[in-house]
Amino acid sequence: MNDVKTPRNAARGTWALPLVALAPLAAIGILTERTSTAWNVVSWVLWALSVVLVAVEWAAVLRHRTRQPAQWGMCVLVHAVLAWQLIALLRQ
Repeated sequence: MNDVKTPRNAARGTWALPLVALAPLAAIGILTERTSTAWNVVSWVLWALSVVLVAVEWAAVLRHRTRQPAQWGMCVLVHAVLAWQLIALLRQ
């Protein structure tokens, strides 16, 4: 039994895609005031995309049982950033 990951399994449980979707949202919040309607729409769309990607990651975790602590650390980070961005969006 070796622990070599195939390319198909390499991205499972890494939680990278939701963070990639949240990065522009955080940049928008830091660099702009988000007062325009266009920025609000873009922010909500990116946040919703991140939620969908988190759901996909959870489906992969439930299907394949993630066991590495680094992956769980990324999971906590993604959920913390997702909650932080939701609070920032709701406070506008």
